[in-house]
Amino acid sequence: MMDEILTSAAMGISEFKQNPNAAVKAADDLPFAVLTNNRPSFYVMSPRMFDYLTEKLWDAQMTTAILAEIKAHEEGDEPSIKISLEESRLVQPRVSAKRKKSVAQTRSKRAKLNSKNF
Repeated sequence: MMDEILTSAAMGISEFKQNPNAAVKAADDLPFAVLTNNRPSFYVMSPRMFDYLTEKLWDAQMTTAILAEIKAHEEGDEPSIKISLEESRLVQPRVSAKRKKSVAQTRSKRAKLNSKNF
């Protein structure tokens, strides 16, 4: 039976076990497969890449939810509330300090990742 390796890089489990942190660092934030008997056992990625992928997944989920809301409004299933541009500027979303910090960190990480051209 053949297994597909879903990354462009791979290494053996013995080499990985010798120094996992060095392996992650050498991968330069790209995911890689760890092989046992020449078959993928698991995939590894840096925390930075995990944050990046988590943010992309969140964006995809939110896009779907927002598009569903827009469609519901267009079809008349959801009532619309008309406000002026000036009124919209007065409305401030309630965001906790923890969430603000998390958003700022995520944006910073995203900017760094985007500068690496992912």
